[in-house]
Amino acid sequence: MDEDIAAEDAPDGGWPPQLIAELAGLRAQIAREHDRAAAREQVIDRLHEDNQALRSGERRLLLLPLLADLRRLRHELLRSAAGLPEQFSGSRAAELLRSYAFDLQLTLERGGIDVLLPAPGDPLDPSAHRAVGTVPAGDQEAAGTLAEILLDGYLDVESGRVVTPAEVRVHRWTAPPEPGDSSPSQLIEDGHV
Repeated sequence: MDEDIAAEDAPDGGWPPQLIAELAGLRAQIAREHDRAAAREQVIDRLHEDNQALRSGERRLLLLPLLADLRRLRHELLRSAAGLPEQFSGSRAAELLRSYAFDLQLTLERGGIDVLLPAPGDPLDPSAHRAVGTVPAGDQEAAGTLAEILLDGYLDVESGRVVTPAEVRVHRWTAPPEPGDSSPSQLIEDGHV
């Protein structure tokens, strides 16, 4: 009981001096850890900003050759358009446009992209072609082959992966109806109704 009275009369609410010193030490240690954590957060934020700036710079560096090629192509298009004769034939226009398409293909190749050029009659390859329609096949052997190429595809040379599949129409075989086996819809199609 005397110890309780002595503790109440002691400064700092009666806490033993050793405990008060321990608490003060813990408070100081927590404050230091808090300051370190705040400093780490600042470093992380700065590194993230630096990383974003580097990525942006890398992207620009990667795009520079492409942008230079596109600038050159635009200039060539404008120069060619200004110099076209009055009597410019369709065949000459087609030839000129094919030359620009070839220039663009070279630009893509310099950027690590190959143009996939499927041909009619090639078998459908779902990894490189995207079927967007069908065309009736003349015979059963043509079924599943490419009928029309609507858009070329693109392949990443480095990874070997298709970036954009070619859009194609595919031959589809439908067996002719058996003689005497006329359904109502077939009669309508044949004009018998």
